[in-house]
Amino acid sequence: MIDMARFPYYKSNMKDLGKLIAKAALDEDLRETFAKDPSALLEEIGLPQQSTKLLTFKVVDQKSVPNAVALPYRLNQKKLSNGDESYLSELSRAFSLN
Repeated sequence: MIDMARFPYYKSNMKDLGKLIAKAALDEDLRETFAKDPSALLEEIGLPQQSTKLLTFKVVDQKSVPNAVALPYRLNQKKLSNGDESYLSELSRAFSLN
């Protein structure tokens, strides 16, 4: 499984991103290419340069790292400081090992 953390993107790229992730999940050669240079493939589908140039992407195969967790791009500091239960519940689900 390939999971992507939150990052700047255009809504118009979501369909292409989904296709890329699905193809990489099924095609071992593409998965290896994606793991070696994710930015290149993400740039090919049109993700903005602020994503492909300023962020470092790492593709993690859940088979080799079964408890991998994708961290959010940006945490909401105000909700964290205020102890927003709904927000904290969402975060805890993201960090759950199951």
